Amino acid sequence: MLIVRGKTLIGKFWSRVNILVSDSGFIVKIFKSDMANRYYYSKVDAIYNAEDRIILPGLIDGHVHFREPGQTYKENFESGSKCALASGVVVVGDMPNNVPETKDMDTYRNKMKSIEGKSYIDFFLYVALNRPEELKKLLSSNPAPRAVKVFLSNKRHLDMILREKDFPDDYVYVFHAEHSDFFQSGEAKNVHELNFMRPEKAEIEAVKVAIHFAERGYRTHITHVSTGDAANLIINAKMRGLKITFDVTPHHLIFYREAIDSYSPLLKVLPPIRSKNQRDKLISILRRGDVDAIFTDHAPHAVGEKEDFLHAEYGIQSLQYLLPLIFSLVVKTHMDFRKIIRLLSKNPAKIFSISKRGWIKVGNCADLVIFDPKRRWIIDPDFCLSKSRASPYDGMFVRGFVDAVFLRGNLVYENGYFIKKIGKHI
Repeated sequence: MLIVRGKTLIGKFWSRVNILVSDSGFIVKIFKSDMANRYYYSKVDAIYNAEDRIILPGLIDGHVHFREPGQTYKENFESGSKCALASGVVVVGDMPNNVPETKDMDTYRNKMKSIEGKSYIDFFLYVALNRPEELKKLLSSNPAPRAVKVFLSNKRHLDMILREKDFPDDYVYVFHAEHSDFFQSGEAKNVHELNFMRPEKAEIEAVKVAIHFAERGYRTHITHVSTGDAANLIINAKMRGLKITFDVTPHHLIFYREAIDSYSPLLKVLPPIRSKNQRDKLISILRRGDVDAIFTDHAPHAVGEKEDFLHAEYGIQSLQYLLPLIFSLVVKTHMDFRKIIRLLSKNPAKIFSISKRGWIKVGNCADLVIFDPKRRWIIDPDFCLSKSRASPYDGMFVRGFVDAVFLRGNLVYENGYFIKKIGKHI
């Protein structure tokens, strides 16, 4: 057995505790006094002392693109999962827009086979929207996909959502909310032009489609919401009792059009980087506790694919920096970090029905992150673990550093070293 000793969040307060972990990787007991429970101490093989650092629950990022199979020159499950551990992420949801797209039994099994044994962290897989009968077949897989990705920017997906009936209700349906009917034609040369071509109205109208889908009784999640106006529509739908949630990304919380290099290919992303007004609305909604989750939408590309805005691929590489970016934002905007933690751990576990994960409590998996909130550092591409070296966060000053991570009670990462590769599909 193992004891992890340090300060963690118990209820609403930070407390120094001893977390007793069984050999099978579950939290057996949490107690304060180092002198108590001598019976348990007699069975302990090792003690990990976090000292003045804090212990956080393992993070869950429900939206990453690890690019395997088909585009492993951009990223793969080994490199992507290393990025995750370096930021305290122990579970990811990997998107289906592979080559070929993961959308049926054959492509799903092929993806499962291609990534077997490669991940340092646990993961679940998405499948792309398909006809209801195909989605039902996939439920017989073991393990089955947890989520279906719906691209409302894709006219075929949009039509299917509006016309098809009897989708299986075992999945969470995760919407990329940009309505293709509201796009403008042309090629954007900068962020301002991209906002004209993919306007805020396209997101708002797509959110209305997703809300209507939720009204049919399906568990619905809207990802990377970029405007406060769209977020408020979702919040109102939730208040009506619909099973609907949403997440925001670090890049939509940190960057805004008026304060960036509009021609930077590193900031070419969908939905686009919005105005300061919309960014500030998202911050206000986050502060008042109405955001359900924070996901990265980690979307790495090769350096040659991000050289100029016009020809650059869409997406931002960010997973390795998730926790420091969000902690820095919390400090800068004077938010309560205790409330933000659940958006990175407990809430994602609920959204995707991941049992015994996302919170430090007796009976849960011992997914523990040793986090130093006092450390300050500068993001350096020379220490990037992703195959995609370039990020808009390069050179940014951040607070907080992940020193170590326990996955299911196993020390898998410490001081930049990857100790065990035990990731599995959950």
